[in-house]
Amino acid sequence: MKRRSVAAMLVMTAVMVSSCQTLTTVNTAYDTVPETDAQVQESTAVETAETVAVSETQPAATVQTAAPTQITMSETSEAPEALEGEVLTNEQMLEFFAQYADEYLMSSGVGGWASYLNVSSSGSFTYNYHDFDAGAYYICHAQGQLSNMIKVDDNTYTVEVINMNYEHNEGEAWIETDTDGTEINYVAADSYGIHQGDTLTFYVQESAVADLPEGYVVWYAMPRALPLENIPDPFPLSGFYNPVDDCSFIEDDYE
Repeated sequence: MKRRSVAAMLVMTAVMVSSCQTLTTVNTAYDTVPETDAQVQESTAVETAETVAVSETQPAATVQTAAPTQITMSETSEAPEALEGEVLTNEQMLEFFAQYADEYLMSSGVGGWASYLNVSSSGSFTYNYHDFDAGAYYICHAQGQLSNMIKVDDNTYTVEVINMNYEHNEGEAWIETDTDGTEINYVAADSYGIHQGDTLTFYVQESAVADLPEGYVVWYAMPRALPLENIPDPFPLSGFYNPVDDCSFIEDDYE
């Protein structure tokens, strides 16, 4: 997924997420005394059994896909500690979504890219991302559902993305013809800042800025070219924060 313009904006915070795995090497010492044929056979059988035992006790390697380095803000992708609080009932969740159903925006204000999260009164949502780079439009359209809400305090909630379905598979490419006959190249991108299984933190409008993560408020400051020290306090808008990706979807107050 190409977001070179975002990387230019986030260069001071962008780092490559990497994972490493330590492999255990089994060394076998050999005696210099010549062995008989029977001893060699016995020794080989023991070594073979030990090798099998070691391989059976070691877990299988796991393949992990890191987020694109151009847009990665967090130093690691480790999940934060879960926040504790009151588990909301279905009725309470519907009351919450009815109050905060809205369009939430994530954009750096550079390069014309943007991600929109439209949350309905039932907690379902649509996700739309667009960018233009190297003669192609990169888009991502998806639908999903928010649920399993916890009220941490009056200004803070957590909510889980319990499913997310994509219109196109990442990397899929196609051409469409515009009304004037111009051919447009499209490429399907991955979603940015939200995936199935993520736990998002929701901060209510008028929260104290001191209580908010810097990675949350910076997504309000960037598109407005606003220094962090000039962010209004209390914070003027509500929004969702993904602590793993350090990304925010904040109420879209642009007209």
